[in-house]
Amino acid sequence: MPKIEYIGRPSLHFYGKLLSEIAKNLKNRAKGRVVIKETETAKFKEPCYYILKSVVPLMSDKTDVRCRAWGIRVFRGRNLGYCLLPNTHEPDWRLLSPSEAERLTSMSTKTDMAAPDVPVSCVAQAPPLLTIFLRRKNVLPPPVVEEAEKSTHSLDIQQSMREASGLLLLTPHRYDPTSFKVPIEPTSEEKSRMYPPYEWSAKKGLIIKPNLDRDSYLIRRSDTPGLYWRVHLAKSSKTEQDSETVS
Repeated sequence: MPKIEYIGRPSLHFYGKLLSEIAKNLKNRAKGRVVIKETETAKFKEPCYYILKSVVPLMSDKTDVRCRAWGIRVFRGRNLGYCLLPNTHEPDWRLLSPSEAERLTSMSTKTDMAAPDVPVSCVAQAPPLLTIFLRRKNVLPPPVVEEAEKSTHSLDIQQSMREASGLLLLTPHRYDPTSFKVPIEPTSEEKSRMYPPYEWSAKKGLIIKPNLDRDSYLIRRSDTPGLYWRVHLAKSSKTEQDSETVS
């Protein structure tokens, strides 16, 4: 047997058990039971819990620490639906008794116990050097330049600074189901000062979601850290029908 020497100290940020440890000690691997993460409970006042549906051990992990778990996630009083549970390797999970689970689930049905939406702006000032470069290269359409100049008329600034101001960029946000971001639609005046145009920049929406409908994806290799396997999926019947129709 090789000698294993652990270096460092136990983490002081986690209080609880591993999810894999909880699941393997319960019937049906804790299917239908309610668990919580102590770090989320301590951070947020709204109810946060998980209803386990399936827990599968990670066969490449010989320490039995990591596992893959699926279930219904309720985060800050909002039901995020059926999903893959994050951070199952962290030792901050706790199993709730049936009475505790019933009390927590009843709290999540109250509207005042849900996290509010967070309005976010999707417009930002273009970098000054980029604005000057585009204007001097005559890349910007004349209507955009005219609207940008109108917005700087009331500002008491130098001519060089006036030339570098006024242009806007659309800045979509990445999809994060736990942030509850609600993008604010730009006004017509802001849209007229945007380049690239708003219609082109907002093709994918103001919240960019990950593309899950793809033919290949990457999985982490257990034998070599930092490298990934590229897995190619078979084409769906719909894609094959479309290709036959085109041909």
